[in-house]
Amino acid sequence: MSIPNPGPVFTMKKFALSFALLALPALADETPETLLIRQALDSDKFGHRRGEVDLALAAFAPRVVVYAGNRSADPRAWTVLHEDRESLEAAVAQDLRANRYDIERLVPFIHVRGKQAMVTTVDSGQVVDRQSGAGRPLRTERLWTFAKFEDKWLATGVVLDLGAEPLPAAQGSAPAQIAQVLQEEEAAWEKGSASAIAGLFDENFMGGDGAGQLRPDKWVLLFSGAEELEKWLEKRLQRTRYTIDRQLIHAYMSPAGGEALALTRDQVRATYEGGPATHELERAVLWTLSRQSGSWKITGMFYRLGLPE
Repeated sequence: MSIPNPGPVFTMKKFALSFALLALPALADETPETLLIRQALDSDKFGHRRGEVDLALAAFAPRVVVYAGNRSADPRAWTVLHEDRESLEAAVAQDLRANRYDIERLVPFIHVRGKQAMVTTVDSGQVVDRQSGAGRPLRTERLWTFAKFEDKWLATGVVLDLGAEPLPAAQGSAPAQIAQVLQEEEAAWEKGSASAIAGLFDENFMGGDGAGQLRPDKWVLLFSGAEELEKWLEKRLQRTRYTIDRQLIHAYMSPAGGEALALTRDQVRATYEGGPATHELERAVLWTLSRQSGSWKITGMFYRLGLPE
């Protein structure tokens, strides 16, 4: 996952235009899985349009985290709004008691790998105050993550209100625990231990390539779950050795301490048993982490993120 130089900061106009150009439905590319994902997105949409809390929440998995994008595509501006379904349910119920949503939803991007998927949506229309009847315009872009549970696709995460504003980095509590996990991951690579690396990841983690872009509609999924990652590592580490110089450039922990996000800049050097060739690259990496049963696990990892300087 070679790394080009980080991409430019996007203006709001260019960012919105990029979504609009991608918003046309690509029905020829639909699969049974993407159709089921669209059904889940419709459940959330129609729940908000009808004011039905249960219908809106039917789109979400039992374990879910919701980020505020704060009008930025730069993860350094993101903060956690809800780190469990109970908190999300209370917020949705309160919102729908106060507001009615006259909205339409475009789905510019769906990428499925195994039992994981990434999706972007664009909602537009108006939000109407139920008491006064006053409406206000709405246009919001979101990044969703989905997982397949038996025959259903449910949202495991969502970043609300993406955009292109270069906002100040989010402020959270001390990230020492997060730094430790990422240091352990770095050390496991240098030891060449596939099991030690994979053991730091949640079994349902999602991994991908940011393709040198900041916009999520350009990202590509590479791994669906820790098992797939470990199998790839076992082959990769047989004849390749890695040295990583990792700099933690941003870390954020949710107020309740159960979710975290980090960004690193990694200098990676690879050598091979079969010859003297050496490859080096620099990459920005986005990490998401969750603390379950007392220990932190990596839930998401995207190499080659196009961070603006």
